Amino acid sequence: MRKLFFIFIVFFCYTMACFCDDSTVLKTKINPIIDNILSRKSVRKYSDKKIEQEKIDAIVKSAMAAPSAMNKQPWELLVVTDKEILEKLASIAANASYSKDCQLAIIVCGNKSTSEKFWIQDCCAVTENILLAVESLNLGAVWCAVFPDDVKVQQIQELFSISEDIIPLNIVPIGYPLVKEYPKQKYTDKKVHLNKWEK
Repeated sequence: MRKLFFIFIVFFCYTMACFCDDSTVLKTKINPIIDNILSRKSVRKYSDKKIEQEKIDAIVKSAMAAPSAMNKQPWELLVVTDKEILEKLASIAANASYSKDCQLAIIVCGNKSTSEKFWIQDCCAVTENILLAVESLNLGAVWCAVFPDDVKVQQIQELFSISEDIIPLNIVPIGYPLVKEYPKQKYTDKKVHLNKWEK
């Protein structure tokens, strides 16, 4: 009886470990790119470990591989590693207070003079590429909105002395996760409509 109980405990612990491990839950057996997309999560707590320059380079290159309406590429990336500036960003945007603890933040900006109609869409695609690249490099990040808050937009423009036609869309704090985070399960077939709209 005791042996049977021990086997049950081992099996239970193994099952729970598999259930809690996002790499197990989200494996699709299709390809690692989709697994990486499904594993993406928002990370708000970071260690003080420095991010290697090659990883920073990989992130910004991935960002600019985003699609762009009429190939206007209206994006501009402010890459911030200076701790004093990171702390200023945290004070400007309360929703980006995590910036004071991260080792890197990327401010995704759009150039309205390059693409007045579609800079938001293009820069959102850039931001998603950043988040997915971060996930693939075992780093953590979170999307913190700046635009359309006029006050935050102006304060960041003033902080970096950038012109009015360059609009900060968001701040993305990035770092090595301090604690283990897990992705949220967001899929629901109720939001998939095949050939017709169904309530």
